[in-house]
Formats: sequence, C-alpha cells, structure tokens
Amino acid sequence: MNSRLFLYSAFFFVTILLYDSYSYKDQTVTPLDDVAEPSYRTPPPAENSPEVTEYRKPDSDKTYTFTERDKSAKKINIDSDNLMVSIDLSDGSIVRAELKKFKESFGGDSNVVLIDADSSGYRASSDVQLSNLKSPGGYTSEKEVYVADTYPFTVSIASDNLKYSVTKKYTFYESSHLIKVENEVYNKSSNPIQARYYNTIQRGEDSSSNVMLYTYTGAAFYDDVNKFSKVSFDDIADSNLQVKTKSSWISMLEHYFFSAWISAKDTAQTIYTRNLSSSKSGSSYLVGSVSGYSVIPENSSKIFSSKLYVGPKTVSEISTISEGLDLTVDYGVLTFLAAPLFWVLDKLNLFLNNWGLALIMLTIFIKLLFFKLSETSYKSMAKMKKLAPRMTALKERYADNRQKFSEELMKVYKQEKVNPLGGCLPILVQIPVFIALYWVIIESVEMRHAPFIGWIGDLSSKDPYYVLPVLMGVSMYIQQKLNPPPTDAMQQKIFLALPFIFTVLFATFPSGLVLYWLVNNILSIAQQYVINKRLSV
Repeated sequence: MNSRLFLYSAFFFVTILLYDSYSYKDQTVTPLDDVAEPSYRTPPPAENSPEVTEYRKPDSDKTYTFTERDKSAKKINIDSDNLMVSIDLSDGSIVRAELKKFKESFGGDSNVVLIDADSSGYRASSDVQLSNLKSPGGYTSEKEVYVADTYPFTVSIASDNLKYSVTKKYTFYESSHLIKVENEVYNKSSNPIQARYYNTIQRGEDSSSNVMLYTYTGAAFYDDVNKFSKVSFDDIADSNLQVKTKSSWISMLEHYFFSAWISAKDTAQTIYTRNLSSSKSGSSYLVGSVSGYSVIPENSSKIFSSKLYVGPKTVSEISTISEGLDLTVDYGVLTFLAAPLFWVLDKLNLFLNNWGLALIMLTIFIKLLFFKLSETSYKSMAKMKKLAPRMTALKERYADNRQKFSEELMKVYKQEKVNPLGGCLPILVQIPVFIALYWVIIESVEMRHAPFIGWIGDLSSKDPYYVLPVLMGVSMYIQQKLNPPPTDAMQQKIFLALPFIFTVLFATFPSGLVLYWLVNNILSIAQQYVINKRLSV
C-alpha cells in the first residue's frame, strides 16, 4: 500500500511539472516596427473629475542651452553603477535598460538587457497629457552620453512650445535599480491648463522557454483593494482592464527580472491594459496607469513624480521600495510556505556564504522538522515489507477470488497490528513543503549563476556532467529497495522504471533542485535503514 502511495506521489509531482509546461503557449517576439503606433502614448479617456493640487513656482532664471549636435541626437545614454539606460528623445521613454551586474549566460560577457524596444517592443514610458493640447515631444538634451560620478545622479531633458514646457528628470541612485522620473509642466500661457500623467510598460511576447521550468511572463499590478494581481497576455488580448485605485504599481514580469512603475503614494490612479496587436504581425501588450487631471494656473508649474524599477527579483531590494512589490517573486498558491522557506535559506546563506551549502542545511532542517512524521511512515513501510512474503502467498492462493484475498489480507493486518495507511498522512503533509521549496529554488534570482562546489558553477543551470541526476537516480533506487514491493506486477514494473525516468527528467533541471532532492533522498535512506534494522526487516 505504501508503495502505491509512493508511486502516486511521484506521478503527482511529475503532473505538476507537466501542468506548468502545458500552460505555456508558443509565443513569438514582435518588433516594435510591426506594432501599431503611437498606441503606447495614448492613455485612456478621462474618467476622473479635474482636481486642484498644490502648485510649484518655477525658477525664474532657469534656462536650457543645447549644442546643435546634441539637438539632432535621437537617443541619449545614461551609465550608472547598476544600469545602462537609453532614452528616446522623441517622447522621453526608456527604450533600453541593461543590467550591468547580471550576465545573460553563465560565464558569458553580455549583460542582461531587460528593456529593449528594438528587438521586442519593450519600453517604459512616463508622460503627461494636457487637456485640449498636443502632447509634449521632441525633447532636447545637453549631452548624448551621461556617466554617473556622484549619487543621486540626475539627467534632464526638455520639450518646449508656445503654451507650455515640460522638463523630464531621471534620477539614479547608488547600488540601486530604481529610477525616479519627474515630469515638470510649466504653464506659459495666460490661462489655466489641465494636465495628468501616465505610466506605461509595453512589450511583445517572449519566445524563449524551458518546457519543464516554465514561469510566468506577463503583466501584473497592485491596487489598494485586490492587492497583487496578474494579467496574462491572453487576458489583455481578450479585454481591456480598468481598475481605479490610490496606491498602486504596474509591472511586466518574467523569470528572475521585471520592470515596474510605482506611482506616487495616495494618488488616485486608473490602471488599464491595451492590446497593441496588428493583424499583419504578432502581438504586443501594454499595461499602464493614469492619474486624474490637475489644474495648473498661468505662469505656474507642477511636478508629476513616479519611480521605475528595472532589475532582478531580489527580495532584499524590492521589499523596501513599495508595498507588495516582493510578490513579483511568484511562488504560486504555496507562497505562505515558500516565503518562510526562502527567508531561512537566505539567512543560512549569509552565514555559510554558499547557496548550495545553505540548501543542504535547509533540507536537513526540514527533515528534522518532519522527523517524527517520517518515522511513523517508515515504521509502517518496514512492517509492510516484513509482511510482503505472506501477502504474496495470499495473492497466489486467492488469485481467482479477489474478494477473498482482500478479506484474508485484512485479517493479517489485524493480526499483526499493521495499519496499511499508517504512512500516508506523514507523506501527504510533506508534499506541499517539497513543492514550495521547489518553487523557491526555481524562482530565486539569488541562486542564478550561484556556484556550489567543483563542477557545479551555477545552481540555476543543469549539472553539466549529469553527476547529481545520476546520484539522485541511484538514491531513489536504493530507497525503493528499502520499501515493500507492490503486489501488482504492472505496478512493480512502473515502480522499477521510476528511478530511470526521474534521472532523465532531472537531467534538465537546475542543479540546485537536484541537489535538494538528492540530499532529501540520502537522509530518508539513512532514517529508513535504521528503522528497518530496529524492526529486523
């Protein structure tokens, strides 16, 4: 009976992995040129009534001077310690963001490029819309290339016309992936004007995938009512989202990295989505937030401020930026278990300075936590193994009478005081913990390109020599030999095939996940071996 439970548990785990893989649909990357424009600059129609806010007097002597060469530049580049950012001067949107401390591949030279309008239509925009007036555009800059030397480091670009001017300021911080973006609107006319700001993130679908380790790629947002919500590309294609809130952020998520606009706190916003697909090409999607209108009197200015995060899903960094931003680290329905597991794992790494060793220690702690439950399960399996010859004999005797076989088998269980389901509950209790830890390993950017020992230079990648998967398969086979064999012939064949199947399956998995499974198997073997010896099995 316990062998059946083991078999079903194994298939349950595989089913979860396959479910994730089949949830993924083939996707294609759509260049920005193939997407209808200028949709990304068009916020939804105004639904909020105009509101009056505080005004800010501009500096009377503020002037802007630019060289003729720089005026003709289409983009400017800003180089900080963490980010290399390109800004399109046509509208002030961020069209490229390179993460300087994260490599695209282990041991490679190329950095991760998260935002890239040229290759995937991925851009982040923060802009203002003025009622009954043309939107600002055609920004100018003092230089084409800026290199941060002191922090905070601010770069300004400006757009000017007869009735108003807009100054955009991008502020970078030391050792941070956060960018503060300010839109200062100055009303030069003799009449009040109405303005509002909006933030958008647009991107095409991602064609890259790992069949067995698919993670969510799509939009997400946070509002003051529903808190964290995902909006898949399919959902955006089906209908336009519109959610009113105060404190909010919007984002585009992918495995390990994401971008997010964080609106000013307690500012009324409308979160919305748009499908920017064209009939002739692939798909591109937008998530945005727009404020209500504010009145700007004549000869006065107003600053609209928000923050853009472009970087990894590092919990220690993003948890301090905005409420709920750490939920972008997607552990699924078992977040309530996975989050504490990661917290312990992170603390262990601070002490051991090695994520592999931290993972081993965490596995040991989990094993100790469930020691008594496991002991109950293994005692039950040991007793069942001891009764295996009698069970086989009964099956042969009553091969043609299944009902009689069941009756005699229950008599044996009662006589030997064995509960065939005695080991079920301990195993079932541990399954959610195992799955939660699986998602911790898969989702933690901290383990990306993290070395362990020897040939394991990256815990987020597969074992290059398949040593860990083979050892895991061997440990699984040994564990089987310590368990009672199934009485059914077909189950026996499937049972014997499982180590080989799991070895092949885990050969493509991150080595960190295989390491966890291997250590857990070794600890289980040791515990079960001792129990079997005590019971003379």
